[in-house]
Amino acid sequence: MELIDWIILVVFIAGSMLVGLFFTRRASQSAESYFISGRSLTWYVCGMAWVASGFASDTPLWVSALVRSQGLHFAWKYWAPLIGWTLAAVLFARMWRRLGVVTDVELLEQRYDSKLGSFLRLWEGSFKALIYCPLVIAWVVKAMEVISREAMGLPEEYQLITTASIVGLGLIMCTMAGLWGVVATGALQFVIATIGTILLAFLAVQHVGGLDALVTQLQSIDNWPGKDLNFLPRIGDGEIGMMPLWNIIGLFGILWWSAAYCGDYAAQRVLACKDSRHASLGVLFFALLYFPIMAWPWLLVGLSSLVSFPLEVAADGSLVDTLGDNAYPRMMVEVLPIGLKGFLVAALVAAFISTITTLFNWGSSYTVNDIYRRFFVKDASPKHYVNASRIATIGIAILGGCISYYAISIEQLLKISWVILPASTIVGLMRWLWWRQTAAGDLAGTITAWLFGTSLAVLSFEKIAWTEPLRTAVDGLAYKLLGLIGLATDASFILSDELLGARMLVLSAMVAGTSIVVSLLTKPTSNGHLKAFALKARPPKALWKPVLIAGNFDYHSQESIGRVLISWILAASSVTSLIFAIGKLLLGSPALGLLNLAIFIASTTALVIRIRNDFEAEDDLVE
Repeated sequence: MELIDWIILVVFIAGSMLVGLFFTRRASQSAESYFISGRSLTWYVCGMAWVASGFASDTPLWVSALVRSQGLHFAWKYWAPLIGWTLAAVLFARMWRRLGVVTDVELLEQRYDSKLGSFLRLWEGSFKALIYCPLVIAWVVKAMEVISREAMGLPEEYQLITTASIVGLGLIMCTMAGLWGVVATGALQFVIATIGTILLAFLAVQHVGGLDALVTQLQSIDNWPGKDLNFLPRIGDGEIGMMPLWNIIGLFGILWWSAAYCGDYAAQRVLACKDSRHASLGVLFFALLYFPIMAWPWLLVGLSSLVSFPLEVAADGSLVDTLGDNAYPRMMVEVLPIGLKGFLVAALVAAFISTITTLFNWGSSYTVNDIYRRFFVKDASPKHYVNASRIATIGIAILGGCISYYAISIEQLLKISWVILPASTIVGLMRWLWWRQTAAGDLAGTITAWLFGTSLAVLSFEKIAWTEPLRTAVDGLAYKLLGLIGLATDASFILSDELLGARMLVLSAMVAGTSIVVSLLTKPTSNGHLKAFALKARPPKALWKPVLIAGNFDYHSQESIGRVLISWILAASSVTSLIFAIGKLLLGSPALGLLNLAIFIASTTALVIRIRNDFEAEDDLVE
């Protein structure tokens, strides 16, 4: 980078700091102002800032690397969670906002009336604040080191200093301004990041001769599995460019559950919205921006990089991607002139700052709301809790920084979440959808998820797992049964990426079964407590009938199961059709592109009308 690039980057960081610090006074009013912006976010600010937080600095690197090695259809590893986010938009985000808690962990005492419910809140708040959140922070910080090396061109001895300086500035802003500052800067950073990524995609495509030339050159790459530019998922067994059946099941049948639950910092965003309508529209707006609008510029850069930096041919004729995650920043260096390079680096730094400050604020919310204020200092002044929140924010940042500095492979540690989180999410979904779930069942399911999920991961890391291929590990009837469900392969159940979906399904079934059995064997939550929860959150009536009958009270659910299903289909259609519309228009199928655009307009219009009608019915009920 040249001097002008560095000036642009410094000006951007300084501007973001000033915007965030402007909200210091608002954030200082109370812990609620600090963590959920006084419940005043509009849907469009929520959606834009959320995209900036979810963007991270590593996401475009990962997405572009996927299409380089496998083709466009592997982008579904990024797109698949839209199934869950659209369900969150029409159901779970609304229930979260109606419940009116400060963190998703606070739900536990609203849902369960025993001391075990309080213990669950303390345990889950402690785990997320002190272990999970710092791990994610460390992962994001590690990704920033790639940007500083490849895009900024910094020598190794300066990479850590630069990353630490950016983290430190973000920490100052986040500590002073809380979620107000995070959201305000996030909205600004979304605009910068979007302009930057679209600009890079345009220049990358022009660098290889334009869209038509790009398509022609991609289709001429021998042995590249994506040469037909089809972005529908392909099912295959161990073939290059194919997704194994079990991974299709994992992606489209299981992985999105955690998105649907809308927990963690996603819950923090919807809880900060003005009302359930803004929460619902905020999630929908996020999904429309994050999956179609943000993804296609990244994909175009990844495709263009195949022309600028071709895959290498191995001795057996197969193609090898030696660049991987480095392809995206390499394209920045390749195609951007002086000045624009600084702007694009600023866009990636914007995404990094938005993500890291979100994590700081989110982690500290558990420390203060679910541990310190709930169990230790219960009746202090609002100012006291704001000061405690600022101290907690600094503590979370230090913990994440230490893990990042000492960890060898954060990615390896976080691979645990691919198996564990969807499984443990079942417990979370059952809190909303099954009235008979008890605190004991909740705890049993959570322990099962972490015990067996972590064991699988640790055993695979240490290479002491059951590594014998399934084809030779069993025989007779067991082998035939494995064949019926697609597991009679040469892959190891524990080690193979081909069977990731199978591991997810097995663990999910174990968690659900354990939670159900223990719940049925233990004393149910009292009807009075369940009634209070139902009247606030208003889950679908059909799922809570025994409570309603036993309590003998009038209950009007905001969303029936049938209405939710129709709205979910419309929401998924809206996001998916926009993905296909943009892709087809860009890659030379204008008729299909326009057809999908028409589907997008129709489904989105119908969905927005339904959301408006749902909210009007909710207003009538309140009155």
